Amino acid sequence: MGEKKLSAVLVHVDGAKNAGARVAFAGALADDFGARLIGAASGQMAIPVYAPFGEGFVSLQPEVVEAARKQVSDQVAAAAASFRAAAGARTNVEWRASEANEPAGYLVEQARAADVVVVGRPAKGDPEDVMLGIAASDIVLSVGRPVMVVPPGVERLSGKRVVVAWKDTREARRAVIDALPFLKAAEEVIVVGAGDETPLAAVEDVAAYLKGHGVAAKPLVEALTDSHPAHALVRVAQRVNADLIVTGAFGHSRMRQWVFGGVTRDLLDHAAVPVLFIH
Repeated sequence: MGEKKLSAVLVHVDGAKNAGARVAFAGALADDFGARLIGAASGQMAIPVYAPFGEGFVSLQPEVVEAARKQVSDQVAAAAASFRAAAGARTNVEWRASEANEPAGYLVEQARAADVVVVGRPAKGDPEDVMLGIAASDIVLSVGRPVMVVPPGVERLSGKRVVVAWKDTREARRAVIDALPFLKAAEEVIVVGAGDETPLAAVEDVAAYLKGHGVAAKPLVEALTDSHPAHALVRVAQRVNADLIVTGAFGHSRMRQWVFGGVTRDLLDHAAVPVLFIH
């Protein structure tokens, strides 16, 4: 997939059903760009404060503390085994883990070593409290790196056709720059503005900018058939058989996104192809 432009790919590993596929996806991405593959998992003991019966604090009982510690240790060990099995015979691989840190915070910390962070979306049937799990939205908002959110079961990114979501915001401008390694490697890049508020001249400017960087880009303004720009993006992605969407994330306040929805939330929850979010 083009010349080497990435140094390291960091993938989050948890107890979800699709964790192995996610590691396979990240490993293939690292191979394509000649990058190192880093796996990461973390857990933190959760000790109840009060005993369900009897007297005193359960947290003061050594056997309860030890049981909580062992549970985290077993979960991290299972994640390590899952990572190594999916990473296979690759040699440029590293495993990072902690048994004393909250998973999202630990992943954000480890992202200092990587160009892109790969996280998953829950699969159907996964419990809400997947061990060592994180919320992808939290990582997108706080990590300061491009975040690739992978739908369940997707094990590889061909990157031949890419849809870039364009709206004239800081996040979108940042996304176009940070996604350049992926855009340069693509055979076709469609810069999409959704609805009347994004004029054709704007997406033409972005396409011309990308062409100056050697990207095979072309502009498109997609009409809105409803009030959701994300639906327009997905519609274009399906029409051109794209296997990656690139977008800026959380252009409005996060609270407003949660209350009123928004492109970020819709794509996080429903996109059928990987989405590269940049905030």
